[in-house]
Amino acid sequence: MLTLASMKMFMRQREAILWTLLFPLLVVILFGFVRFNGVGSIGLGVVNEAGATGADLLARIKSVRTFEVTEGTRESEMGELAKGERDLVLLIPAEYAPATSAEMTAYGDLEAKPQVTQLGGLVLQRVLDESAFAGAPGLRRTALSTLPFKSRNLTYMDFLLPGILSMSIMQMGIFGVAFGFVSLKKRGILRRLWVTPIRPNDFIIAQVAMRLLVLLLQMTIMVGVGILFLNLHFIGNIALIYLMGILGAVVFLGFGFSLAGISKSEDQVAPLANIITLPMLALSGIFFSRSNLPGFVRSITSVLPLTYLADGLRSVAIDGATLAQVTPQILGLVLWGVVSCALAVRLFRWE
Repeated sequence: MLTLASMKMFMRQREAILWTLLFPLLVVILFGFVRFNGVGSIGLGVVNEAGATGADLLARIKSVRTFEVTEGTRESEMGELAKGERDLVLLIPAEYAPATSAEMTAYGDLEAKPQVTQLGGLVLQRVLDESAFAGAPGLRRTALSTLPFKSRNLTYMDFLLPGILSMSIMQMGIFGVAFGFVSLKKRGILRRLWVTPIRPNDFIIAQVAMRLLVLLLQMTIMVGVGILFLNLHFIGNIALIYLMGILGAVVFLGFGFSLAGISKSEDQVAPLANIITLPMLALSGIFFSRSNLPGFVRSITSVLPLTYLADGLRSVAIDGATLAQVTPQILGLVLWGVVSCALAVRLFRWE
Protein backbone atom coordinates (compact mmCIF):
# COMPACT_ATOMS: atom_id res chain seq x y z
CA MET A 1 0.00 0.00 0.00
CA LEU A 2 2.83 2.37 0.81
CA THR A 3 4.35 1.69 -2.60
CA LEU A 4 1.02 2.52 -4.25
CA ALA A 5 0.72 5.69 -2.19
CA SER A 6 4.29 6.66 -3.14
CA MET A 7 3.45 6.09 -6.81
CA LYS A 8 0.43 8.40 -6.51
CA MET A 9 2.63 11.05 -4.86
CA PHE A 10 5.09 10.75 -7.74
CA MET A 11 2.41 11.00 -10.43
CA ARG A 12 1.07 14.21 -8.88
CA GLN A 13 4.42 15.90 -9.43
CA ARG A 14 4.28 17.05 -13.03
CA GLU A 15 7.89 18.18 -13.05
CA ALA A 16 9.00 14.76 -11.80
CA ILE A 17 7.18 13.02 -14.64
CA LEU A 18 8.68 15.50 -17.11
CA TRP A 19 12.29 15.00 -16.02
CA THR A 20 12.09 11.27 -15.26
CA LEU A 21 10.08 9.94 -18.20
CA LEU A 22 9.76 12.56 -20.91
CA PHE A 23 13.10 14.40 -20.86
CA PRO A 24 15.33 11.33 -21.60
CA LEU A 25 12.91 10.30 -24.33
CA LEU A 26 13.03 13.83 -25.79
CA VAL A 27 16.85 13.73 -25.88
CA VAL A 28 16.80 10.40 -27.73
CA ILE A 29 14.27 11.66 -30.29
CA LEU A 30 16.22 14.90 -30.75
CA PHE A 31 19.43 13.02 -31.51
CA GLY A 32 17.45 10.72 -33.76
CA PHE A 33 16.99 13.59 -36.20
CA VAL A 34 20.71 14.39 -36.24
CA ARG A 35 22.63 12.69 -39.01
CA PHE A 36 26.25 11.67 -38.48
CA ASN A 37 26.74 10.06 -41.85
CA GLY A 38 29.16 12.58 -43.28
CA VAL A 39 32.65 11.34 -44.09
CA GLY A 40 35.09 12.49 -41.43
CA SER A 41 37.77 10.20 -40.11
CA ILE A 42 37.68 6.58 -41.24
CA GLY A 43 37.98 3.80 -38.68
CA LEU A 44 40.61 1.44 -40.09
CA GLY A 45 41.56 -1.87 -38.55
CA VAL A 46 44.94 -3.25 -39.62
CA VAL A 47 45.97 -6.89 -39.35
CA ASN A 48 49.76 -6.94 -39.77
CA GLU A 49 50.63 -10.57 -40.43
CA ALA A 50 54.01 -9.54 -41.93
CA GLY A 51 55.41 -8.51 -38.54
CA ALA A 52 58.48 -6.27 -38.71
CA THR A 53 58.39 -6.34 -42.52
CA GLY A 54 55.09 -4.52 -42.54
CA ALA A 55 56.03 -2.04 -39.80
CA ASP A 56 57.09 0.73 -42.22
CA LEU A 57 53.87 0.45 -44.19
CA LEU A 58 51.86 0.49 -40.97
CA ALA A 59 53.66 3.65 -39.85
CA ARG A 60 52.84 5.32 -43.18
CA ILE A 61 49.16 4.40 -42.80
CA LYS A 62 49.07 5.78 -39.26
CA SER A 63 50.50 9.09 -40.48
CA VAL A 64 47.44 9.66 -42.68
CA ARG A 65 45.00 11.86 -40.77
CA THR A 66 42.04 10.43 -42.61
CA PHE A 67 42.40 7.15 -40.73
CA GLU A 68 41.84 6.25 -37.10
CA VAL A 69 44.02 3.14 -37.06
CA THR A 70 43.57 0.20 -34.71
CA GLU A 71 45.85 -2.83 -34.81
CA GLY A 72 44.62 -6.31 -34.00
CA THR A 73 44.31 -9.91 -35.03
CA ARG A 74 42.32 -11.05 -38.03
CA GLU A 75 39.59 -12.47 -35.80
CA SER A 76 39.25 -9.42 -33.57
CA GLU A 77 39.27 -6.83 -36.35
CA MET A 78 36.83 -8.72 -38.55
CA GLY A 79 34.59 -9.05 -35.51
CA GLU A 80 34.74 -5.28 -34.95
CA LEU A 81 33.96 -4.74 -38.64
CA ALA A 82 30.93 -7.01 -38.33
CA LYS A 83 29.66 -4.95 -35.38
CA GLY A 84 30.17 -1.70 -37.29
CA GLU A 85 33.05 -0.50 -35.09
CA ARG A 86 35.40 -0.36 -38.09
CA ASP A 87 34.81 1.15 -41.53
CA LEU A 88 37.57 -0.87 -43.19
CA VAL A 89 39.92 -3.69 -42.27
CA LEU A 90 43.25 -4.03 -44.12
CA LEU A 91 45.08 -7.34 -44.16
CA ILE A 92 48.87 -7.11 -44.61
CA PRO A 93 49.78 -10.67 -45.64
CA ALA A 94 52.72 -12.58 -44.17
CA GLU A 95 54.46 -12.67 -47.56
CA TYR A 96 54.46 -8.86 -47.92
CA ALA A 97 57.85 -7.28 -48.56
CA PRO A 98 58.56 -3.62 -49.54
CA ALA A 99 60.95 -4.61 -52.33
CA THR A 100 58.45 -6.78 -54.17
CA SER A 101 54.96 -6.19 -55.49
CA ALA A 102 52.18 -7.82 -53.54
CA GLU A 103 48.43 -8.05 -53.33
CA MET A 104 46.51 -6.85 -50.31
CA THR A 105 42.90 -7.04 -49.31
CA ALA A 106 40.71 -4.53 -47.52
CA TYR A 107 37.23 -5.39 -46.32
CA GLY A 108 34.39 -2.91 -46.03
CA ASP A 109 30.61 -2.75 -46.16
CA LEU A 110 30.04 -1.45 -49.68
CA GLU A 111 26.28 -1.64 -49.27
CA ALA A 112 25.85 0.20 -45.96
CA LYS A 113 28.84 2.57 -46.21
CA PRO A 114 29.72 2.93 -49.91
CA GLN A 115 31.20 6.43 -49.58
CA VAL A 116 33.48 5.62 -46.67
CA THR A 117 34.55 2.26 -48.09
CA GLN A 118 35.42 3.61 -51.54
CA LEU A 119 37.20 6.69 -50.19
CA GLY A 120 39.15 4.58 -47.70
CA GLY A 121 40.17 2.19 -50.48
CA LEU A 122 41.44 5.05 -52.66
CA VAL A 123 43.47 6.57 -49.82
CA LEU A 124 44.94 3.18 -48.93
CA GLN A 125 45.91 2.56 -52.57
CA ARG A 126 47.75 5.87 -52.65
CA VAL A 127 49.63 5.04 -49.45
CA LEU A 128 50.60 1.66 -50.90
CA ASP A 129 51.82 3.29 -54.12
CA GLU A 130 53.89 5.87 -52.24
CA SER A 131 55.39 3.16 -50.07
CA ALA A 132 56.33 1.01 -53.06
CA PHE A 133 57.85 3.78 -55.17
CA ALA A 134 59.70 5.31 -52.22
CA GLY A 135 61.59 2.03 -51.72
CA ALA A 136 62.16 1.10 -55.34
CA PRO A 137 61.38 3.61 -58.11
CA GLY A 138 59.56 2.06 -61.03
CA LEU A 139 58.30 -0.89 -59.02
CA ARG A 140 54.95 -2.28 -60.16
CA ARG A 141 52.20 -0.92 -57.91
CA THR A 142 50.85 -3.00 -55.04
CA ALA A 143 47.28 -3.99 -55.87
CA LEU A 144 44.57 -3.43 -53.28
CA SER A 145 41.29 -5.31 -53.55
CA THR A 146 38.33 -3.95 -51.60
CA LEU A 147 35.99 -6.83 -50.91
CA PRO A 148 32.41 -6.44 -49.68
CA PHE A 149 31.69 -7.47 -46.12
CA LYS A 150 28.24 -7.48 -44.56
CA SER A 151 28.22 -5.66 -41.23
CA ARG A 152 25.33 -4.95 -38.89
CA ASN A 153 25.42 -1.28 -39.95
CA LEU A 154 24.99 0.05 -36.44
CA THR A 155 24.07 3.73 -36.17
CA TYR A 156 24.80 6.46 -33.66
CA MET A 157 21.34 5.83 -32.22
CA ASP A 158 22.39 2.28 -31.31
CA PHE A 159 25.26 3.77 -29.32
CA LEU A 160 23.29 6.69 -27.87
CA LEU A 161 20.09 5.13 -26.54
CA PRO A 162 21.70 2.80 -23.95
CA GLY A 163 23.83 5.75 -22.85
CA ILE A 164 20.82 8.03 -22.39
CA LEU A 165 19.05 5.25 -20.52
CA SER A 166 22.06 4.94 -18.19
CA MET A 167 22.10 8.71 -17.70
CA SER A 168 18.41 8.80 -16.79
CA ILE A 169 18.89 5.98 -14.25
CA MET A 170 21.67 7.98 -12.61
CA GLN A 171 19.66 11.21 -12.63
CA MET A 172 16.60 9.55 -11.13
CA GLY A 173 18.64 7.88 -8.39
CA ILE A 174 20.76 10.85 -7.38
CA PHE A 175 18.72 13.96 -8.14
CA GLY A 176 15.29 12.40 -7.59
CA VAL A 177 16.09 10.98 -4.17
CA ALA A 178 18.39 13.73 -2.93
CA PHE A 179 16.09 16.65 -3.78
CA GLY A 180 12.93 14.77 -2.81
CA PHE A 181 14.10 13.65 0.63
CA VAL A 182 15.82 16.92 1.48
CA SER A 183 12.49 18.63 0.78
CA LEU A 184 10.67 16.11 3.00
CA LYS A 185 13.19 16.67 5.79
CA LYS A 186 13.01 20.43 5.45
CA ARG A 187 9.21 20.38 5.79
CA GLY A 188 9.41 18.03 8.77
CA ILE A 189 7.47 15.25 7.05
CA LEU A 190 10.06 12.57 7.80
CA ARG A 191 10.15 13.53 11.46
CA ARG A 192 6.38 13.26 11.72
CA LEU A 193 6.47 9.69 10.44
CA TRP A 194 7.81 8.62 13.83
CA VAL A 195 4.47 9.49 15.51
CA THR A 196 2.34 7.64 12.95
CA PRO A 197 1.60 3.90 12.71
CA ILE A 198 3.76 3.81 9.58
CA ARG A 199 7.25 2.55 10.23
CA PRO A 200 9.79 4.98 8.70
CA ASN A 201 11.82 2.14 7.22
CA ASP A 202 8.70 0.89 5.41
CA PHE A 203 8.29 4.36 3.94
CA ILE A 204 11.86 4.26 2.61
CA ILE A 205 11.31 0.79 1.12
CA ALA A 206 8.10 1.98 -0.55
CA GLN A 207 9.91 4.98 -2.04
CA VAL A 208 12.66 2.74 -3.43
CA ALA A 209 10.13 0.25 -4.84
CA MET A 210 8.20 3.07 -6.49
CA ARG A 211 11.33 4.38 -8.19
CA LEU A 212 12.26 0.92 -9.41
CA LEU A 213 8.80 0.49 -10.94
CA VAL A 214 9.13 3.87 -12.66
CA LEU A 215 12.54 2.79 -13.91
CA LEU A 216 11.16 -0.40 -15.48
CA LEU A 217 8.42 1.65 -17.15
CA GLN A 218 10.98 4.15 -18.42
CA MET A 219 13.24 1.43 -19.84
CA THR A 220 10.30 -0.24 -21.57
CA ILE A 221 9.17 3.02 -23.17
CA MET A 222 12.64 4.04 -24.36
CA VAL A 223 13.54 0.64 -25.82
CA GLY A 224 10.11 0.39 -27.47
CA VAL A 225 10.38 3.85 -29.04
CA GLY A 226 13.92 3.07 -30.19
CA ILE A 227 12.86 -0.15 -31.91
CA LEU A 228 9.62 1.14 -33.43
CA PHE A 229 10.61 4.62 -34.55
CA LEU A 230 14.41 5.08 -34.39
CA ASN A 231 15.64 1.88 -36.04
CA LEU A 232 17.38 0.59 -32.93
CA HIS A 233 19.16 -2.69 -33.71
CA PHE A 234 18.07 -4.42 -30.50
CA ILE A 235 19.05 -8.09 -30.32
CA GLY A 236 19.56 -8.53 -26.58
CA ASN A 237 17.67 -10.12 -23.71
CA ILE A 238 15.21 -7.61 -22.26
CA ALA A 239 15.25 -9.38 -18.87
CA LEU A 240 19.02 -8.85 -18.66
CA ILE A 241 18.50 -5.19 -19.58
CA TYR A 242 16.07 -4.87 -16.66
CA LEU A 243 18.52 -6.63 -14.32
CA MET A 244 21.35 -4.25 -15.16
CA GLY A 245 19.02 -1.27 -14.92
CA ILE A 246 17.91 -2.31 -11.41
CA LEU A 247 21.53 -2.84 -10.30
CA GLY A 248 22.43 0.60 -11.62
CA ALA A 249 19.42 2.12 -9.88
CA VAL A 250 20.48 0.58 -6.54
CA VAL A 251 23.94 2.14 -6.94
CA PHE A 252 22.67 5.63 -7.64
CA LEU A 253 19.80 5.45 -5.14
CA GLY A 254 22.45 4.77 -2.51
CA PHE A 255 24.33 7.89 -3.56
CA GLY A 256 21.06 9.83 -3.58
CA PHE A 257 20.24 8.85 0.02
CA SER A 258 23.81 9.70 1.05
CA LEU A 259 23.47 13.21 -0.39
CA ALA A 260 20.05 13.59 1.23
CA GLY A 261 21.65 12.72 4.56
CA ILE A 262 24.43 15.31 4.47
CA SER A 263 22.45 18.13 2.84
CA LYS A 264 20.23 20.50 4.79
CA SER A 265 18.65 22.26 1.80
CA GLU A 266 18.17 21.99 -1.95
CA ASP A 267 20.89 24.62 -2.41
CA GLN A 268 23.40 22.24 -0.86
CA VAL A 269 22.21 19.24 -2.86
CA ALA A 270 22.70 20.77 -6.32
CA PRO A 271 26.49 21.36 -6.25
CA LEU A 272 27.17 18.04 -4.49
CA ALA A 273 25.05 16.11 -6.99
CA ASN A 274 26.70 17.85 -9.92
CA ILE A 275 30.18 17.07 -8.57
CA ILE A 276 29.26 13.37 -8.73
CA THR A 277 27.29 13.30 -11.98
CA LEU A 278 29.00 15.75 -14.35
CA PRO A 279 32.40 13.98 -14.54
CA MET A 280 30.63 10.70 -15.29
CA LEU A 281 28.43 12.28 -17.95
CA ALA A 282 31.53 13.63 -19.67
CA LEU A 283 33.82 10.62 -19.28
CA SER A 284 31.69 7.46 -19.09
CA GLY A 285 30.88 7.22 -22.79
CA ILE A 286 27.28 8.41 -22.70
CA PHE A 287 27.29 10.60 -25.82
CA PHE A 288 30.63 9.65 -27.39
CA SER A 289 32.91 6.62 -27.27
CA ARG A 290 35.55 6.48 -24.53
CA SER A 291 38.05 5.26 -27.14
CA ASN A 292 38.71 8.94 -27.93
CA LEU A 293 40.05 9.53 -24.40
CA PRO A 294 43.76 9.37 -23.54
CA GLY A 295 44.89 5.96 -22.28
CA PHE A 296 45.31 6.81 -18.59
CA VAL A 297 41.98 8.68 -18.48
CA ARG A 298 40.25 5.74 -20.17
CA SER A 299 41.67 3.40 -17.52
CA ILE A 300 40.32 5.57 -14.71
CA THR A 301 36.89 6.02 -16.24
CA SER A 302 36.53 2.28 -16.86
CA VAL A 303 35.79 1.75 -13.14
CA LEU A 304 33.12 4.45 -12.78
CA PRO A 305 29.63 3.11 -11.98
CA LEU A 306 28.04 4.88 -14.95
CA THR A 307 30.64 3.30 -17.26
CA TYR A 308 29.79 -0.19 -15.98
CA LEU A 309 26.09 0.52 -16.51
CA ALA A 310 26.39 2.10 -19.98
CA ASP A 311 28.85 -0.54 -21.28
CA GLY A 312 26.70 -3.35 -19.91
CA LEU A 313 23.47 -2.02 -21.42
CA ARG A 314 25.14 -1.49 -24.81
CA SER A 315 26.67 -4.96 -24.81
CA VAL A 316 23.32 -6.58 -24.10
CA ALA A 317 21.17 -4.35 -26.32
CA ILE A 318 23.17 -4.18 -29.54
CA ASP A 319 25.70 -7.03 -29.22
CA GLY A 320 23.35 -9.60 -27.72
CA ALA A 321 25.75 -10.26 -24.83
CA THR A 322 24.81 -13.05 -22.41
CA LEU A 323 24.88 -12.96 -18.62
CA ALA A 324 28.35 -14.51 -18.60
CA GLN A 325 29.67 -11.92 -21.06
CA VAL A 326 28.55 -8.95 -18.94
CA THR A 327 29.73 -10.48 -15.66
CA PRO A 328 32.51 -7.84 -15.25
CA GLN A 329 29.95 -5.02 -15.56
CA ILE A 330 27.56 -6.76 -13.16
CA LEU A 331 30.30 -7.33 -10.58
CA GLY A 332 31.36 -3.70 -10.92
CA LEU A 333 27.79 -2.53 -10.27
CA VAL A 334 27.43 -4.91 -7.32
CA LEU A 335 30.63 -3.57 -5.72
CA TRP A 336 29.53 0.02 -6.25
CA GLY A 337 26.11 -0.91 -4.86
CA VAL A 338 27.71 -2.20 -1.66
CA VAL A 339 29.73 1.02 -1.35
CA SER A 340 26.79 3.37 -2.03
CA CYS A 341 24.38 1.50 0.27
CA ALA A 342 26.98 1.47 3.08
CA LEU A 343 27.38 5.24 2.66
CA ALA A 344 23.61 5.71 2.66
CA VAL A 345 23.19 3.75 5.92
CA ARG A 346 25.98 5.75 7.54
CA LEU A 347 25.04 9.22 6.30
CA PHE A 348 21.25 9.29 5.96
CA ARG A 349 19.45 11.27 8.69
CA TRP A 350 15.74 11.68 9.31
CA GLU A 351 16.10 15.30 10.42
